[in-house]
Amino acid sequence: MADHVADSHGVSMANVAVRYVLEQPTVAGAIVGARLSIAEHIIAEHIEDNSRVFDFALTDSDQARLQAACQGSHDLFQLIGDCGDEYRR
Repeated sequence: MADHVADSHGVSMANVAVRYVLEQPTVAGAIVGARLSIAEHIIAEHIEDNSRVFDFALTDSDQARLQAACQGSHDLFQLIGDCGDEYRR
């Protein structure tokens, strides 16, 4: 499902995932990991790809597809709680 959304916008699945997370009402930002590489052109390609997250918007149809895909996943917040919960138990 995410690959269909990515293809329809001409972006990577990683871009779709970050965009989806950023559009959640409880999310203020996302930290995107960077790959280490010796070649500068590869680093530049990753930076360019990551910045494409801001070049498209998810449609209502995209949101529905992604939400349907998430239905089969586990709610990690419910399972493990927020950061620091392990110290408060």
